[in-house]
Amino acid sequence: MVMESLIVRCPNCGAKNRIPQSRAKDRAVCGKCRTPLPIAEGFPEHPVEVFDRSFGNEVLAFPGPVFTLFWAPWCGHCARLMPIIDELASEFSGKIKFAKMDLDKNPLIASQYQVKSVPAMLLFKNGRMVNQLLGALPKYQIEHHLRGLIQ
Repeated sequence: MVMESLIVRCPNCGAKNRIPQSRAKDRAVCGKCRTPLPIAEGFPEHPVEVFDRSFGNEVLAFPGPVFTLFWAPWCGHCARLMPIIDELASEFSGKIKFAKMDLDKNPLIASQYQVKSVPAMLLFKNGRMVNQLLGALPKYQIEHHLRGLIQ
């Protein structure tokens, strides 16, 4: 039996801390510097796949900031952007939730937010879209917008 765990990056020293999901509700502290860790539940270290039917719960009802990537398997720019998004999800773990939606499989939400091309990145805060980024932007530009999302 494999125990599921969450990885939370310490906001003070940057150390990665593994927390068993069964203990995610407990008050965790960093194993290196003893700083209290942000609530890890809901802030996975990797983007979660979201669908039309789960978008409301995963993105709109989420109590913190959410970065949502609309992508397509046939898109070369999306393929090059995915490793960058994975890196950012790890770097911003505990601060921003990362989600990804396959444009071809989720036409309702894409239409609702007028996503007509990929890659498209929508930034949400407290259930409201606050920013939209289009195209395969470099990592530093995406980071700039993410930092603005958590301030």
